This record gives sequence, structure tokens and C-alpha cells, in this order.
Amino acid sequence: MQFSEFAINEKVLENIAKKGWESPTYIQSLVIAPAQEGSDILGGAPTGTGKSGAFLIPTISNLLEDSINVGKMRLLILEPTRELSLQVCEVAKALCEGTSLQVGAIIGGASREVQKEALWDIVVATPGRLDEMLRKDWLDPNFLETLVIDEADRMLDLGFFDEVLKICAKVRNRKQTMLFSATLEGKGVQDFAHEVLNDPYEVRVGVGGESEDKLPELLKARAYYADSADKKASILVHLLTTAKQKAIIFVRTKDRVSLVCAKLKRAGFSFTSLQGDMGQNERNASLEKFKNGDCDLLVATDVAARGLDLPDVNYVYNFDLPRQVITFVHRAGRTARAGAKGVVVSLVERPEISLMQKIERYTEREMEKRQIKGLCAAFPKALEEKTLTTERKGRASIGGRGGFDRKNLDEEPKKRVKKRYRVTKNKGKPDFAAKRAKRALIKKRHEQQNIQGES
Repeated sequence: MQFSEFAINEKVLENIAKKGWESPTYIQSLVIAPAQEGSDILGGAPTGTGKSGAFLIPTISNLLEDSINVGKMRLLILEPTRELSLQVCEVAKALCEGTSLQVGAIIGGASREVQKEALWDIVVATPGRLDEMLRKDWLDPNFLETLVIDEADRMLDLGFFDEVLKICAKVRNRKQTMLFSATLEGKGVQDFAHEVLNDPYEVRVGVGGESEDKLPELLKARAYYADSADKKASILVHLLTTAKQKAIIFVRTKDRVSLVCAKLKRAGFSFTSLQGDMGQNERNASLEKFKNGDCDLLVATDVAARGLDLPDVNYVYNFDLPRQVITFVHRAGRTARAGAKGVVVSLVERPEISLMQKIERYTEREMEKRQIKGLCAAFPKALEEKTLTTERKGRASIGGRGGFDRKNLDEEPKKRVKKRYRVTKNKGKPDFAAKRAKRALIKKRHEQQNIQGES
């Protein structure tokens, strides 16, 4: 299938060719036609499947066919983070090149005055700043035609559920709504869809428990055992020295970002970092430095795990394993993209072993357990004896003999001999009755002897 087979505006087709998109991705081929017809869309697809193109191509094409209300907000795209907003904004600008449509971003960290005065047909926004703009009547929602909620599950993770519902209520005159998410299984996403969509056309690509889509096919997964954070740092420095390629190093908190950066600086590596509380200009500069190849290492929290366009990443290092299994999948998805090879390396302390096993069960992919002579030991022996299984055995199947180790019902039951209680009840105990009888006999004899003496 080719893009020319759809009823896409000619100018958009030219811009698609300029971007080098030769044919639609699977989700684009499913979404473009119903989206152009004005249907609500519920789309489930992981990062890297072409979701942005799936909603931008048909909506931009529709806007170009209708020249009224130029300079008014007619297409609104909600993204959970500033980085994603700017990234989608750039794609939208490329698809609108040479047309009358204007594209802009309404995000935190940028000038409110500029955003208030701008006349944009297409707005890409984060929920917090957009909610403020609508609440203060700085933005007119009355001409909106299409609302797109992207990365809905991430919106929930970041606590934007209420803000998004408020925004949906304020743009109630819209004609079309699209909601996209990496997973459609959670109750929160289903609640989102129920609240904002009307009889949606549903599309699922690589979601809903399809194991072959959980990790890229050409991805190699490795693990090293470390007995402390300092040992992790030593292992990481050794691996980065051995494999000098473009890599992202994921950590759990911003404090750990500082720790890893200090270790890398001491070892003489060139790197940049990304975390949630950085200023927008600082974040943009850090991402550009990594994208342009000015440095090959990016130390980041999970803010970089999803959505960002970070090409040609060869290695992903989990300095800390994530608490949620799905986050491991998102991190690993930063490499081995579009049919390329990649490696995800996890540095595992003893308390994280159960997390590693949980990840292996979910992904149905066992990590290759490695050790480095003189630097890190092998994983505990007991771990090697456990086999990877995706099925949890119930009590009734343990040992293959039924619950509570029941015996085979086909076996002939043994005869039970009933023991008489009166024969055994005092066995081994002192015979007090006999002692009393003996004492009574002795007393009687003494009395008889006393009587005879008196006579």
C-alpha cells in the first residue's frame, strides 16, 4: 500500500515524500481512512510504530480541504511531556510546509505572552499549560474540529486525568476525537476512552499481551550481578570502555542521575543528562547534544523511556531496574528499532533479582547472565537452577499429585486397624490404683497386729 492510495491532499503527499516516508506503517494504513472520514479513533500501539503520522496526515489533509477559520485553533494535540510536544510539533510543521497552516506548541517553560498572541491552526500542548490558557480565556476553543490525546497511559502515570477531562469539557463542540495509548488494557485508559470517545473505530497494533511484540526481535538482553551501587558503577565503566557506542543509561531517580554522572565524569567520559525537573532550554540543549552526536552517552530517568525520537541508539543500560515491568519494555525499545540490532544491559543487585525474574516472565525472554573476571561474580547458584516459566503452578498441580500432595485415587486403600483405647490409654503411666490398694492392705495388716497385741 502507498500513501497515494488514500485521499490525501497533494501538498501533504509532497511533504511526506520529502520526509522519506515511502509507505504507510501498519497503524497508519489502518487509521488514515477512518480518520479522514471523521470517525473517533481508539488506537493502541507502542512507541516507534508511526502513531504521529497516523493522526497528523489525515487531520492536516482535512484542514487543507477547508479554508475557513484560518488562524483559529482547529486541531489540538495533547502530549504528556514538553519533549513529546516539541517533537510532534516539528513533524506537524514538516507536513504543513508550503501551506497556509500555522503550527505551535503551548507548553510550560515557554513565554505565556507569545502563546496568548499566537494564531495557530494546529496546537500541540501539555495539559497543565493548556488548562491554564483555557481557564483564563487566553485561547478560543470554539473553532476546534479535532482533539487528539496521545500517550494516554503516560498521561495517567503523570496524574493528568482530571486536567484532560476538564480540557475535553471546554472543547465540547469538537467534531472528532482520537485517543492513542501504548496499552489499552488498564482501567484508567478504558475510563478515558469511555469519557471522551463516541462509538470509536478501534485499532490495536502490538498491544494486549502479544508476546512477540513485547521486545524487538533483534534485541539481546544481558544481566550482570552487582553487590552494591559502587560495584554497579565499576561494571558500567568497564562495559562503556569495552563497547564505545551510542547508549542511554537509565536510572530510577534524579539523585541517581547525579551519582552516575559523577562516576562517568571521574572516568573521563563525555555525556549529557535528562531528568524531569530541568528547565526547558536545558532539556532541549541536552537532547540536541545527544542527537547530533556531540556526546554518545545520555544519563536519564524514565522521562526518556518513551516517545522521544532518539535515533541510532546501540545500547540501553539499566543502572537501576524499573519498578514496573512495562517500563523495562519501554526502555529497551529505545534500541533495536526499525529492524536494527541492539542490546539492553541490566545491572542487578540482590534485592532486584525478583524484579529481574518478573521481567523475564512478562517478556518471555530470559536475560543472558554474565560475569566479568575479577570485577563481578556470577549470579547466586540458586538462581541458575530456576527455569523460566510463564505459567504459575497452582497448589493442585505442584508435584503432579494434586493439592496437599494427595495420593493417587486408583491405589487400593490400606486396611486400618482400630486400636482399643482402654488397652493403651494408661500405657507408660504410674498405676496409682495399685499403689492405693497396696497401702490399704499394709494398713489393714498393721491394725490386725495391734489388736492381737492388746489381747
